[in-house]
Amino acid sequence: MKRKFIVLFFGLICLASLSYFIFFSNSFLLWLFEDKIWVHRVNSIEKLNEVQTKFNGVELDIVFLDSLNEFDINHPPEPSIQLFLDDYLSSVNKNSSLHFWLDFKNLEIENQKNALNKLNSICDSLSLNRIQIIVESGNVALLTEFSKAGYEISYYLHWPGLYSLDKNQFQNQLTQIKSNLESLNYQGYLSSDYRDYYILKENFPKHKILLWLEHPFGKENKFKDRIQLYKLLLDNQVKILLMKYKSNIKER
Repeated sequence: MKRKFIVLFFGLICLASLSYFIFFSNSFLLWLFEDKIWVHRVNSIEKLNEVQTKFNGVELDIVFLDSLNEFDINHPPEPSIQLFLDDYLSSVNKNSSLHFWLDFKNLEIENQKNALNKLNSICDSLSLNRIQIIVESGNVALLTEFSKAGYEISYYLHWPGLYSLDKNQFQNQLTQIKSNLESLNYQGYLSSDYRDYYILKENFPKHKILLWLEHPFGKENKFKDRIQLYKLLLDNQVKILLMKYKSNIKER
């Protein structure tokens, strides 16, 4: 009897340990949600090469330079390293199905046409399917032409997030967003910080949402955050979740 108890005890310990490992394993998480988990801020070819075979998609920051008719991959105020989008995409493995989330930092009425033409030219020259690209901007009215051209689009709602606003600011911002969506009959994605998740669920239930984690997840309350992470990833309304990737390459 005592022997059976010992075997059962150690069996339960092993089962608990395995469950704990699976629950907190990022490799297991990626295996379960490989389509949803993308890498945040992949702004160099070195980092792209490190992650492109491990993930379904990457997010990068772009600034359109009118004087050069080029997309500079850069996250202001970081200094530019003169890495242009066509060179970046040319380094992607051939026949890759990698997807790209382009955080367009300076989409304006003055550069919309040239930026769209340049992006079309890059995709055509590299035989890149436009459906693999999400163009994101807070200037939602200017995203329509990108959608018509075959790209996915996402309305960047607010930085650092709607959750950070006081009551009056929040109501004003929410009213403006809803007005923009209605006037444009907007059908694209909505993107924001993961802490806006419940706000988006309540106010925009018909829109697919893209979320990101700005800080290392689980730092303050690992178990609670892990539960929240699974909740986000299991939600069909959440299309993509950007997460940081540990790398020796400097983030820029």
